[in-house]
Amino acid sequence: MQARVLNEMELEVLILSYNTRELLRDCLGSIYQKIKGIEFEVMVVDNGSGDNSTEMVKTEFPKVKLIENRENLGFARANNQAIRQSGARYLLLLNPDTSLANNSCCEMLRFMDEHPKVGILGCRLLNTDGTIQPSNSSFPNLFTEFLRIFQLKKLIPGLGLREKVGEGLSKILGSTLREYFRVYWDSERVRDVDWVSGACLLVRRKAVEDVGLLDESFFMYYEDADWCYRMRMGGWKTCYFPFFQIIHYVGKSDSQFNPRTFVERHKSMYHYFRKHQGIKAVFLLRLLIFGGFTLRWLGLLAIYPFSGEERQELGKKLYGYLKVIAIKGRSVGRAN
Repeated sequence: MQARVLNEMELEVLILSYNTRELLRDCLGSIYQKIKGIEFEVMVVDNGSGDNSTEMVKTEFPKVKLIENRENLGFARANNQAIRQSGARYLLLLNPDTSLANNSCCEMLRFMDEHPKVGILGCRLLNTDGTIQPSNSSFPNLFTEFLRIFQLKKLIPGLGLREKVGEGLSKILGSTLREYFRVYWDSERVRDVDWVSGACLLVRRKAVEDVGLLDESFFMYYEDADWCYRMRMGGWKTCYFPFFQIIHYVGKSDSQFNPRTFVERHKSMYHYFRKHQGIKAVFLLRLLIFGGFTLRWLGLLAIYPFSGEERQELGKKLYGYLKVIAIKGRSVGRAN
């Protein structure tokens, strides 16, 4: 990590893009429209897009600094390229499928200046209809992954009933259930959290110099949780800041099931557990994954002959589930 420089920039917005030209255009437009009163620059890292994203940036946003990779290097490795080249005090990692909903970015920086032990700050993510999207959570553990893999909330119809179940059981089993059922009981105030989503993540340069860059063993997913965990271990706080709001068009760049993305998520999951919880946790995680996705695979196989127009999508899921079941979890990161 390079040393801080004199007359450093206050804020650098770092955007990683991969075949998201139209979304990237809207994202960049919102940045220049909404961020006021701050000295900032924008850097885009293109991960080998084939949709003329780089040409659009050069033509329509000539002030943007552009890094052009020949191949998809993944989230961590590509963002690290930008972090190394930036000299700003604060770095805002932003997904291209986002747009700024308000102009309170300066309030985030003011909060960071007033709270020097905060290393990472997350924002409020919104769906296009204005509802709140998950943006922070507890650190991954076997219980959180059990809930996700077995999709228990699908057994409870309706958001209202899920809220009641989540609030009731959380008194016995803790806040993990409340988060899982997406009961946003504390979304209006600034608070300490375990980790925040990499879709919008403000990080202090000094904290990066102290803890290190993103772990490039993660190709995609879990690198944000890992970074926040390392920040915690290094004495830095991670906070949720609801006054800076981002619209996240989640899934717009990949609206259908993507087997490769699905497999990479679970490779990263294994890497996270092996790194922070040890080989016994990896073994138990593998049992959960094997059991959960075997049940899912058998269920899909039973309805596949009768799926009609959805057969192609079901075929992708059958393939993806088998690939995930086959991951042994012994190796880590991109090597797996």
